[in-house]
Amino acid sequence: MRVAEAFKTALLPLLLLSPAQAGIAPPERLDALDFDNGAFLVEQSESYGSGISNWSPWRLTDGDDGTGWCSVQGKPLGATFVWELDTTWRLDTLGLATKDLQEEGYPGISARTVELYVAPAQGAWKSLGKFSIGKDERREHPLPKGTQAERVKLVILENHGNADFTELSEVDLFGERAAPVVARKIEGNYMTNYGPMRFVQEADEVYGCYDYVDGAAVWGTASGRNARVSWNEPRADGTREGTATFAVAPAGDQIWGVWYEHGALAGEWTGPRVPAADGPTCTPARKGQLERGLKRSGRVVLYGIRFDTGSDVPRPESERTLGELLGALRSDKDVRVVIEGHTDAMAADAYNLDLSNRRAKSVVAWLVKSGIPAARLEAKGYGRMRPIADNTTAQGRALNRRVEVSVAK
Repeated sequence: MRVAEAFKTALLPLLLLSPAQAGIAPPERLDALDFDNGAFLVEQSESYGSGISNWSPWRLTDGDDGTGWCSVQGKPLGATFVWELDTTWRLDTLGLATKDLQEEGYPGISARTVELYVAPAQGAWKSLGKFSIGKDERREHPLPKGTQAERVKLVILENHGNADFTELSEVDLFGERAAPVVARKIEGNYMTNYGPMRFVQEADEVYGCYDYVDGAAVWGTASGRNARVSWNEPRADGTREGTATFAVAPAGDQIWGVWYEHGALAGEWTGPRVPAADGPTCTPARKGQLERGLKRSGRVVLYGIRFDTGSDVPRPESERTLGELLGALRSDKDVRVVIEGHTDAMAADAYNLDLSNRRAKSVVAWLVKSGIPAARLEAKGYGRMRPIADNTTAQGRALNRRVEVSVAK
């Protein structure tokens, strides 16, 4: 039996099953508070942790019930957090979790009651009521029908009796966007914790550099309020590289992001906007990042090639990145490459492997149709097997859903 026919025969039983029976994860519910969905924390009470460390406010909305927030000692109640959403959302469910908290050492530390407020971009706050949660559980509360918001406020009212601390592991607000997202350009100069940094943005493509190491660069794409990029730092002992997600504060005066290395969340990347005179001495490489990446390390991540959930057809906005890949292959007629498809970990392995294979093959088909000889191209799907970020968080899952190009060995 030919390989293609054998694969179809093996896949047929899956096609006859329902999505749940076939191990296909349902579409991930949209959480308006996810950083990757454009939410930005604009006000916060003093907390035990800071940045992206455990017990910081960021851990309230990282999509992982296994990490959480903690109050400072002596102020267990009254903590307040305000998020600006990326547009007006229709909200239907509040999710709360108190998983993996420190009840054994600090009895009663888990949050018990919170109050949720919503507001338009400009206007007064409206309380949606008080919502309860037990110890070591996840609980979801339906919200009043027709709830809409562009700003959200959460106040911690009660815990289970601890006089010193309160902890809460996750807050979710599920729903859907009720209006288009107004994009916020990342272009500009910033003084970050890794030195002066400059971003240039053309349509949805972003380029940048920073002075932490000579030749350090970032390159990727913007979507809505966020920019997903690859970063690299040339060094004498080899190039350090990884991925990052950035967003610009609602006031436009600050950049904030999280960065990954070797597939692990490594730190925050933040700083205020500054005048050009205070920006970096480096100059962003506006073009050729893809080609340089292939020559430098033999591999590049292409966040600009995008697909709808479950689809293997590149979305129209992918044309720009596909065109840059085409140009790189035309400029070096001897290079052979592997087009790799990668997914997050939200579905069964067999489904993810098939989807990533189909996506890689669709990119190869586009390149062949555009004149690249098929002999120079190979399609390979890896499913969830090669994550470059943490699959436990929404941001990490978004970075793992990607197309990569590697030089064939």
